[in-house]
Amino acid sequence: MKQITFSTTINAPAEKVWFCLWNKANYINWTSVFSEGSHAISDWNKGSKIHFLSPEGDGMYAIISELIPNEKITFLHQGEVKNHVEQGLNEEWANSEEGYVLKEDNGITILNVNLTLDEKWQDFFNDTFPKAIALVKEDAENGTVKLITVQTVIDKPLQEVWDKYTKPEHIVNWNFASDDWHCPKTYNEVKTGGQFSHRMESKDGSMGFDFEGTYSEVIPLKKLAFNLGERKVWTEFTSFNGKTLVSGNFEPEQTHSIYMQRDGWQAILNNFKKYCN
Repeated sequence: MKQITFSTTINAPAEKVWFCLWNKANYINWTSVFSEGSHAISDWNKGSKIHFLSPEGDGMYAIISELIPNEKITFLHQGEVKNHVEQGLNEEWANSEEGYVLKEDNGITILNVNLTLDEKWQDFFNDTFPKAIALVKEDAENGTVKLITVQTVIDKPLQEVWDKYTKPEHIVNWNFASDDWHCPKTYNEVKTGGQFSHRMESKDGSMGFDFEGTYSEVIPLKKLAFNLGERKVWTEFTSFNGKTLVSGNFEPEQTHSIYMQRDGWQAILNNFKKYCN
């Protein structure tokens, strides 16, 4: 095994660098250096699996062995994936590591990427990784966030997850971000051009609003899309290894920070996962 380290200094806080590394749209941007259309599937929890895939569903899988948000993440590689199916432990990749460490000082972040891998890959990564982290740096320092993605992996089959996400008798049980709110009633016409309306209220009755819209695209078991004014919002459903990845994607608004927006949508998605399990 060969150890390699790549480093760059980024004029941005660690939270923003972390976002530019792992938010879906940003990740697709910098990993295109390795393979066009690269993406990752995981619930992004310590101890969980992560699949690094091409658009065809081929790639590698690993375990998230270390995770401190905005500071450190380490992937312990396991083996290959073919057509979204794990191929089992691979001697070439097993025990190879890929780690990202962020250290911030007065709004400046040093990003170190540490690789431990078979020597045959050394030339490839020596060529590609500097280009990749240069894109992370450019994104964090100069980029405008065009898309925010929140994700969760649910240990249930796709059909069950789709039903619980779309049927009103289920929606009222999870469609809120915190325990002091609820969704007392809902209407959901799941088809392209169909209407939806979710009543959102604080449990003490002091606040409430109707979240309403029209679906611009519905692909059963795959995608739900609608617009919030000029902003596009869509949810994607992907089945892999008997589990279901739910990805919520939305164009940010300009009033609140991207982190506040992300955390609010993620809280609802986490509540949905809790209900499904």
